[in-house]
Amino acid sequence: MMQAENEKPSKLIWIALAAILILAAALRFYGLRWGLPNDLHAYSYHPDEFLTVGSSARIAGLVDGHRTLNPGLYNYPSLYLYLSALSMMVGNGYGLLGGSQSTYLAARIVTALMGVGAVGATYWAGRVMFGTTAGILAAFILAIAPIHVQHSHFATVDVPSTLFIALCLGFSALILKRGSWRDYILAGVMAGLAGGTKYNAVLVIFAPMAAHFLATSQSSILQTAQHSILSSVEGCGRRSTLSRLKAALGIKLWLIPACAIAAFIISTPGSLLYTSQFLHGITYEMLHASKGHGLVFAGTGNGFLYTFVPLSYGLGFMLAMVFTAAAIWGLWKRDRRILMLLAFVAPYYILISVSQVRFARYAMPMILAAALMIGWLVQRCYEGLRERKQPFTRLVFVAVSAFVVGGTLSYALFLTAQFGRPDPRDEAARWIMANAQKNSGLGFLDVPWFYSPPLLKNLGFGILQQRQEAVTKIPFQVTIFSEKSEPGWWWRESRPQWVIATDYETQDAIRLRDNTSISSADRQAVVSTLADLKLLKDHYRVRKVFTNTMGSHLPHDMRYVSPTITIYELK
Repeated sequence: MMQAENEKPSKLIWIALAAILILAAALRFYGLRWGLPNDLHAYSYHPDEFLTVGSSARIAGLVDGHRTLNPGLYNYPSLYLYLSALSMMVGNGYGLLGGSQSTYLAARIVTALMGVGAVGATYWAGRVMFGTTAGILAAFILAIAPIHVQHSHFATVDVPSTLFIALCLGFSALILKRGSWRDYILAGVMAGLAGGTKYNAVLVIFAPMAAHFLATSQSSILQTAQHSILSSVEGCGRRSTLSRLKAALGIKLWLIPACAIAAFIISTPGSLLYTSQFLHGITYEMLHASKGHGLVFAGTGNGFLYTFVPLSYGLGFMLAMVFTAAAIWGLWKRDRRILMLLAFVAPYYILISVSQVRFARYAMPMILAAALMIGWLVQRCYEGLRERKQPFTRLVFVAVSAFVVGGTLSYALFLTAQFGRPDPRDEAARWIMANAQKNSGLGFLDVPWFYSPPLLKNLGFGILQQRQEAVTKIPFQVTIFSEKSEPGWWWRESRPQWVIATDYETQDAIRLRDNTSISSADRQAVVSTLADLKLLKDHYRVRKVFTNTMGSHLPHDMRYVSPTITIYELK
């Protein structure tokens, strides 16, 4: 299957690509209905989808009957919201939207399709950069990348942005190869659309700009541009020709940010039309990134080291190591294509590393670049072994590569399988309603959220104030442990007969039990939660545990599908 960079794809390659896209689609569409509204809850179990889906429904006119360009939310750019709204309008036009479940599903279908599209775009980008085989390998790696597969099931902006990132990287590679005006324009447009889908994805603009400077050092590009100018301007002297050449190259460079800005404004017109709302959304996200996310990322240490955690979970540990090796080798070899990719990866890596909010999904754009680099490295190593005529070593290399990729594929399949299993929240809610008498005492460690059993249709939905309001309507005598600030409250007040606790509420406190580097506020939260756990240990017995066998080892935003819920009963 090894082919030269400029060789046209064979039928075998097209068959392999078709198989990869089918696999990518199967992994992303299986279980797409996970966590959607049902007879127990009126919201999605993903904590952010109510924002994106609600904004898209508003654009589509499903909220008040009037369509609008203003999503009313600018924590995210608008392109994905518009695409989801279009999906909703099409579904509504054909009578396919029968309620909130189908509205969520319409947005998720957009994500899944764009996730599959990103796999195809990665093949194209890899073929342009490194050759057909490297493109196929890169597409396969992204198709099975666990975090890309998992988050392709959610109506969020992370996976959709990778489609435009891949296209931008492909046009950046064309700038390296030929540097036509069209390549510059489209690279800028794709960078703008990436930023119009997810704000920080606009950093991919560094790839085409790096490609410009790397390309202008190649005599072939200079000769091509010079020949173009000479053929169009007769009678000009050598000095005039060179000055025109420099001017043309300078204009091309400025085309990239100019086209990116135009594409961003077109995809997020609220940046000009509703500036105050737009700035409010961006400011909120910047403050959130600087303050952190409660205990979730407290005590996680140096961000530049911690970023490897989501990379290893997002790719699989072994492929993450191969990515690191590819980056180092590419730097050592001074390969212009790898340098171009790193011109994007490096600033993006710095940005997410300095943030105090470190969700695994933030590494998604790096995983796409990693797939391209891994495809390049594997192809180079195989070709080197073939040139040395070492069939046994080559066979061992293929076997080891298959083992590494097989491990990542197994991991992706395991994550995907969770979408088809009964959700622990639903099971816990049904058990409580069947075994706990109404109006009996029921305790929660914190205000119920997306990880809590839905004892009401809207319990756990929305912002904190909405969730607190829903608690008052539960047909039990509710006690929220986190709201009891006075020491010894448990001894003076009525003790709840039942207590519901989830790993989302307890895991970080347990992790930080002996950590002395966290802030005083975080330490107080840890001490409070540990005190609550001690109460449960001393005075309650475990009646039931609901989980779908995923465990609690995954990063925070890779466990949305699999919280562990423990129900305690007073001894």
